[in-house]
Amino acid sequence: MLNFHKLLTKDYLLNINRVLLTRSDKLFFVIGAAMVILAIVFKIASLYAPNPVDKILRNKFFRLFLTIGISEVIWFGARFENIPFFGSHAVALAILLIGAAWLIQLAASIIKNYKADKVTWEKEQMKLKYLPK
Repeated sequence: MLNFHKLLTKDYLLNINRVLLTRSDKLFFVIGAAMVILAIVFKIASLYAPNPVDKILRNKFFRLFLTIGISEVIWFGARFENIPFFGSHAVALAILLIGAAWLIQLAASIIKNYKADKVTWEKEQMKLKYLPK
């Protein structure tokens, strides 16, 4: 059974084990690398978006995942080099929490505005269809 209580202790969050990397350090790196890969997928998807509303949405996800992914990979480099503050687990968790807050805000704006923006774009396309060139 996993001991999650250890992950919230002061020793785990603020001290750096200078001898070896822990499994959670490697997990943070894998999460960061996966987010960078996901960002690349969203960038490719934005290039093939059927309309500008979807392209803007996919670019927002691209920026989110790229920023958080690169931040986690840089954190792993700081952890690997034993940089005192920036290599602590508290910083890695703060990066993930910022990413989660950003994702929640992005999801809320999608729920609130996506349908209206798409309808507005479709109406604009309908107007442009019947305007003389």
